[in-house]
Amino acid sequence: MQLNLDTMTNSEVILDVVHKYPQKVKIKLTEVLESRGLTQGDLHYMTGIRLATLSEIANGKKQSFYFIHLVAIMCALRITDMREIIDVEFDKEVVEAWKEEMDGYEKGLTGEQQREVEENAVKMAKIAAKRKSQK
Repeated sequence: MQLNLDTMTNSEVILDVVHKYPQKVKIKLTEVLESRGLTQGDLHYMTGIRLATLSEIANGKKQSFYFIHLVAIMCALRITDMREIIDVEFDKEVVEAWKEEMDGYEKGLTGEQQREVEENAVKMAKIAAKRKSQK
């Protein structure tokens, strides 16, 4: 199941960041359960997480994902690496650009990160001013 991040937030800044760096978010809970001969109902009883919540997670419909749910699922299924359940794969071009950007990195912001901070600060200020004027 591939997750569509466009439906997950109404924040322009967050969406701009996500769109700038193409990726695929893969929810693999259904595959893990199937490979183990388990159902979402089994996982519900193993974790105490509502069945509807597990279904929304498995189907990529959950707009927020609590870490406590992730850890409970990992404990129940004896999984030590969350990438068995959820994985984010960035496009090859993004990975290569980030490797180049981080070459020689020591600490603090890279030049690109500083530029993004400045751009996002301006965007957030405009959004806040617009909301304030609408009140």
